Amino acid sequence: MSSLSSRHPSRVAGLVYLEAGYPYAFENGKGPTMKEFQEIRKIRPQAPEPSESDLASFSALQRYCLRYLGFTYPEAELRQQFTTTSEGRVGKERDFPGSAKMLEGMKKYTDIPVPALVIFAIPHSQGKWVDDSTDPKVREAAKAYSAAELVLTTRQAKVFEDGVPTAHVVRLRGADHYVYLSNEADVLREMKSFLSTLR
Repeated sequence: MSSLSSRHPSRVAGLVYLEAGYPYAFENGKGPTMKEFQEIRKIRPQAPEPSESDLASFSALQRYCLRYLGFTYPEAELRQQFTTTSEGRVGKERDFPGSAKMLEGMKKYTDIPVPALVIFAIPHSQGKWVDDSTDPKVREAAKAYSAAELVLTTRQAKVFEDGVPTAHVVRLRGADHYVYLSNEADVLREMKSFLSTLR
């Protein structure tokens, strides 16, 4: 989106960054880097792996997500993340396209020349499984990760807000990274308001 608006601003009425306003979208040297965001992921507690029965079908994997994350992923989203076996089971997780580019060799976008709605989840929810956990190690790791992520995300939102005059930055408390799933009503309200200002 940042690339398209930078190259063809006359063809873009506006942009909506749903939990996508991170340094890969805007980095002017005053905020955190993607490397910093990737580094803190090392201390993030990981949800229990899906069992064989959770991988029996994509609907079973959706139920797993609801149990552990607290909301249901659309099947199409899961099919983008995982392959399908010849028996119709959930297969291997796919490599995220462009993940290597996030750390090095990536073009830095220092200007967003069109109106932008930028929605951040600050602070992030870490999922139902963390809230329900009685394991002190999980809770301690979650607390440390949440504190580190809060600092970086708060800085990035402020840098985006200060550095892009055309941006309307929204911070949703306790939302998941997938804000369009965890906070659908908030996202729709903000999008409708933003779209009403575009010509």
